[in-house]
Amino acid sequence: MPVPHHRQIFVLASLWTTLRRWGGPGLLVLGVVDSSLIPTLGSLDIFNALLAARHRDLWWFYALMSTVGSVIGAYLMYRMASKAGMGWLQSKLGEKRVARVNAMLQRWGVAAVVIAVIAPPPFPSSPFFVAAGALKFPIRKYMTAVVAGRAFRYSLVAWIASHYSRHIIRVLRHPDRYLAITLGITAALVLLAIVAVATWNDIGRQVERAQQEARDKQAAPNL
Repeated sequence: MPVPHHRQIFVLASLWTTLRRWGGPGLLVLGVVDSSLIPTLGSLDIFNALLAARHRDLWWFYALMSTVGSVIGAYLMYRMASKAGMGWLQSKLGEKRVARVNAMLQRWGVAAVVIAVIAPPPFPSSPFFVAAGALKFPIRKYMTAVVAGRAFRYSLVAWIASHYSRHIIRVLRHPDRYLAITLGITAALVLLAIVAVATWNDIGRQVERAQQEARDKQAAPNL
């Protein structure tokens, strides 16, 4: 059930009030939660950027805390799913979604995990964490991909926020002056989203085709 828009704003405002007091440790806790199946509305990226923009000399610290929290959460989800097994995974995510994630892991291996941890919201990363655990994906490869991907993502977000916060504010205040740049960035993001969705749907069709072929083979001897 989707969260109402006014409720999202209230939750984000409450989190920001708390994180301003907690600072880095607050990002660590939020990172653990963000890696779980609990929706956080992309708040870790948002608050990592806000704190880095507010205290620009500490951008590396906020990136580190975000990364550590996210990695701990990803490890816990892997272990939990590893013990719970495929039945639990399918009950939480659904058979079709599990089949798609499984196909990506089998086709691309570590690259699938790296893409999941680097891609910004709303691309889901937690399904890959639990799927990797339930499918017994090699723990060393999994953790290496998570650490590398999350460190890159949160460091990039914090660095950009700390170095270009004034420029971002200027764009927001005078959007007409930067219309061409804004449209270019938007177009690039839309293109990436289209490619990601097309790839995801293509994998889904391949999985459904493979499942149908398997069912046809099982039914053939009975004809």
